Amino acid sequence: MSASPASDRGLLRRRDVPPLLALAVLLIAAGAVVQLAGFNTPWMLRAHAEARGAFASVFWSSATIVGLGWSAVILVLAADRGDGRVTALLAPAFILTGLLTHVPKVLLASPRPAGTAILPHLHVIGDAFRGSVSMPSGHSVAAGAMAALLCVALPRSRALVGGALLLLAAALIAWSRVMVGAHWPADVLVGSGVGLLSVGLVIAAALGPTQRVHHRFVARIQSRAGQRWVGVLEIVAAIGLLREHTGYPDGRAMVILLAIVAFASAAWRLHAAGGLRKAARPDEPAPVEPT
Repeated sequence: MSASPASDRGLLRRRDVPPLLALAVLLIAAGAVVQLAGFNTPWMLRAHAEARGAFASVFWSSATIVGLGWSAVILVLAADRGDGRVTALLAPAFILTGLLTHVPKVLLASPRPAGTAILPHLHVIGDAFRGSVSMPSGHSVAAGAMAALLCVALPRSRALVGGALLLLAAALIAWSRVMVGAHWPADVLVGSGVGLLSVGLVIAAALGPTQRVHHRFVARIQSRAGQRWVGVLEIVAAIGLLREHTGYPDGRAMVILLAIVAFASAAWRLHAAGGLRKAARPDEPAPVEPT
C-alpha cells in the first residue's frame, strides 16, 4: 500500500489550483446570470417538454443518487488505495461544502420547481421536493467536489483525459437534478461551482498554510491503524446509503452497487492493513541459509 510518487499524482500542485478556482467562479457567475436573467423557467420547461420513459427514469434516478453525500464519500475513499492524500482532503472539503451549501439555502430560501406554479408542466421523477431550499443544489455541490477530489487520485499521465471525464460525469450528475424536477438550472450551475471552489480552497490550504498539518494527517491515514479507520468509515457510508430514503426507487440498483463497492473496498483495505502488520512485525525469524 505504498503511496505513489507526488510527481505522478493529479491536481495536488499549486499551478493546478488557479484553473480549478477559475472554473468554479465561472460556473457560479453563470448560475447567477441564469437566475437574474429569468432563464430558469423556460429552460426547466424545455427540459421537461417530454414525459420520461422507463429507461430515462432509471438513468436519471441512478445519476442523481451518485450525487448523494454518502455516495461521494464511498467513491472518494474507494479511489484512495492507501495513498492517504485524497482521504485527508475529504474531511475539510466536506465541512466547507456543507457550510457553503446550507447557509445559502437558509438565507436565500429559494423555492424548488415543484413548489411553484410550473409543477403541472413537470415530469417529476421520484418524490416531488417542494421545500424553499433550492439554491444551491446539494447534489451538484457533492458532484463537483467529488470530481475535483478524484482528480487528485489520478496519475499525472492520465490527469488530462481522466479529469475531463470526471468533470463530464459531475456535469451529468448535476444536470440529473434538473431532469428529475428537483432543482432549477441555476441551482446546479452554482452548486457545481461551489463544489469545485471548496476543494480548490482546501487544496490551496494543504499546499500552503496548513501544509504541515496536512502531511501529518496523510501519514496517519497511511498507517495500519489509519487504514483500518478508513475501512470502518467505508462500511459506515455503505450502511448510511442503504438506510437513506433517497426518494428515487428507480435508482435502488445504484444504491446497492455503491454499497457493494464500499464493502469490497473496506474488505480489501482491512486485509491489506493486516498484511502491513505482518510485514512490520514478522512472527517468525527469517530462515538462516546453510553455509
